[in-house]
Amino acid sequence: MKSQVPFSERESAWREPLELLKGKWPAFVFGAGVGAQLPVFRFSSVIRQEFEPSLIYLMENGYHTVQSAELEAILRGDKPPDPKAVMLCFDHAWASLWTIAAPLLERYNFTAVTYAIPGRIHDSKALRPVWGQPEHDPDVDRTENLFCSWKELKALSDGGRVEVQSNGWSHGKIFSHDKFECLVMPETRMHPLRWPMVSDPGEELKLLSRSRIFHPLLPLRSRLSDALRHDVDPLVVDAIRNDPDAAPYLFQKYFLQVETEEDRVSAIRFELTRSKELLEHHLGKEIHQLCFPWGVGGRLAAGMLSDLGYRTAFADRQASFLAVKAGQNPLKLGRLPCEYIRALPGKPRKLYFRIHQANAQSRFS
Repeated sequence: MKSQVPFSERESAWREPLELLKGKWPAFVFGAGVGAQLPVFRFSSVIRQEFEPSLIYLMENGYHTVQSAELEAILRGDKPPDPKAVMLCFDHAWASLWTIAAPLLERYNFTAVTYAIPGRIHDSKALRPVWGQPEHDPDVDRTENLFCSWKELKALSDGGRVEVQSNGWSHGKIFSHDKFECLVMPETRMHPLRWPMVSDPGEELKLLSRSRIFHPLLPLRSRLSDALRHDVDPLVVDAIRNDPDAAPYLFQKYFLQVETEEDRVSAIRFELTRSKELLEHHLGKEIHQLCFPWGVGGRLAAGMLSDLGYRTAFADRQASFLAVKAGQNPLKLGRLPCEYIRALPGKPRKLYFRIHQANAQSRFS
């Protein structure tokens, strides 16, 4: 059955083999030297037992970290890449960035860049306890406040250890097609970032949740893709609540609300501008780099970036190469998963196939 989501945006076991065939992966993961490029590695939520060994490997093998200014200089050709330089990225600014990653970066004298989601950030009066302090919560990314607070982001930014850039205002998914998939049930489980948006641009971010029993689930795509947003007509939801078994057939009777081309442009522009505005307001620093949510940068969003003040952007799915080197398109940069830090030249080194095999075993264990 044909998927309603483009292959470039889907999770697929074929993605990595196809990327290898296209030459997107840098040669150092197979045993070569780093060469004239900057390896960039992406993290998300972290735990100490998995994150600290990566920092130890970098330290013991003489690597140092850079941030966005050095990355831009390499892209322009103003500065040749140092073969011992890497860039560490933390998507979403999970709470563990503050409580675990930042203290360990300090311990090993490394820096990083994080990409925050202003629409999901909360205010707090106090900073949360970090690793090594009493009352530190190692499962902080599973609490009610999943992400760094504004106060914590400000402290990270002011300290210089972690540079803060944009991950889009909502990092939202939208319903992108009228194909019925299933209904939300009390037992429905979904990653916190995957629940689709149900708020309109300009409103406070609201997401679908498993409390919305019998709400239809449709194919999902990133808000910053080129998809047109589909909203389920309230009449459909009411009718399904009265007769859940009829859900697959009710779309023949009621229409979905599909946004116009103009609404799509407006919503994408809001995502990019509002994120930049809020981050600059709270942090007092220029925001000029974007990490596209889900690695997907649609044609419309990518076309707006320069005019809105973004100079560089990571779009892992559309990138032609998963490292940074001079002359690349600065708005379609690529990164490697964090596990491949161990493929950098050094001791004890692990190459691509060993790391890939370990990742596959962990996913199915």
